[in-house]
Amino acid sequence: EHQNELTQDRQNVQTVPGITRKIRNFANDREWPKYHTPRNLVLAMLGEAGELAELFQFHGDQLSHFVETSKDGDGMVIEGWEEEKLDHVQQEMADVCIYLLRLADVVGIHDLGRSLLARRT
Repeated sequence: EHQNELTQDRQNVQTVPGITRKIRNFANDREWPKYHTPRNLVLAMLGEAGELAELFQFHGDQLSHFVETSKDGDGMVIEGWEEEKLDHVQQEMADVCIYLLRLADVVGIHDLGRSLLARRT
């Protein structure tokens, strides 16, 4: 039974609603919802987006900085960036996503993934 719960938990966090629930539980465990107003979440998300932007500041837009990793063009890496810097980019992107998912949850959009798919089609 415990193994089934672990498997189900892993599957749940592989979906947008599952990740959203995990973020909600994290906030609730710390009694943060009183601080999670839409305004505060947007401002926090913009702060994280600023930290992400700062990592790319002054690097230019030349495609020569990017190296394609697949023939169909769906993968690129930034040439000359150390693994540590790429990890920092990944962390800041995750922070932006966490705040976006938390914001969606707080304002009642419980499946942002579905909204995204509906928007793209």
